[in-house]
Amino acid sequence: MRSLKSWVLLALIAATAFVSQIALASLPNVELVTLWFLIIAQFITWKESLIVVFIFSILEALVWGFGDWVIAYLWIWSLWMILIQALKPLFKQNEQAWALLSALFGLSFGLLFSIQYALIYGLHMGIIYWVRGLLFDLIHATSNYILVILLYKPIYKVVLKLMGKWKINEHHN
Repeated sequence: MRSLKSWVLLALIAATAFVSQIALASLPNVELVTLWFLIIAQFITWKESLIVVFIFSILEALVWGFGDWVIAYLWIWSLWMILIQALKPLFKQNEQAWALLSALFGLSFGLLFSIQYALIYGLHMGIIYWVRGLLFDLIHATSNYILVILLYKPIYKVVLKLMGKWKINEHHN
């Protein structure tokens, strides 16, 4: 069973992602969630990562409304967290490698969404959704790359200190 301290930390991590998403909502496909999840997943387990994704997705749904996109958020962001967990021993704190991966994730975000749309609404709708959103995926990829290059190291250092103060860095590699 998780301690109250652990649950509070996971909720704060999800809330931070949520607030960063709201703060940049006026900029199409420019977000800090990818970067935040990238950094935080290096300090928590994959199970804790999935809890963070669940809390974040529910917060998003409470503000923007529940729809099929909530299901997509749950599995796409979970996929991102699992990918980070799998690659953190290889990439370590290499911001260039993480920036490239984050760009690829941003580029594929619409494609991943279109898979769900194709399953729910038919292949034709999935293809239309993906093609229509290619420009947004390019913006997403570019902004992810730039944000990771600029902010990965400073945010990583702050999180490392905070996790040390919370005595929650035993998962850190």
